[in-house]
Amino acid sequence: MKSVSFTLMFLFCFCGYSQDNKIRSIYLELGGSGGLGSINYEASIFPSLKSDLHRNTWRAGFSVAPIDKNNGTGLVFPIMINSLIGRKNHLLELGVGQGVTITTRGSFFTLTTAAVGYRFESSAKPWFFRATYTPLISYLVDFQVQQWGGISLGYRFK
Repeated sequence: MKSVSFTLMFLFCFCGYSQDNKIRSIYLELGGSGGLGSINYEASIFPSLKSDLHRNTWRAGFSVAPIDKNNGTGLVFPIMINSLIGRKNHLLELGVGQGVTITTRGSFFTLTTAAVGYRFESSAKPWFFRATYTPLISYLVDFQVQQWGGISLGYRFK
């Protein structure tokens, strides 16, 4: 529960942060940190510190996923901090965060999410593509890792 509190506190601090050169994007992810699929908003963190080789982003998403008969349907909120490393169009994406799920029957649980992947982002076009390995890590009852991945298509606003 401490990691959930820390992640949410960290993200809320940066949600209101703005500068003129902040990069924002929205993307649809099939699979990935949100489960079966999610829609995500992403924005840069400290855009004035961005280098030619590295930039940091935060993301928050939303997904709906069937859980089981006892829990009903889950509303999944993947929240992550990412680093994009590389020059020009081809980037390595590394990330960590929490997947917060609230079910229609009142249950609440979290999973740690991670991401290691490839991102193609043309400097000439606003569209980008992502392919990521996104393991879902559970630690509440016992330690379990669910092997998972996702692909995304997104649009970058300037």
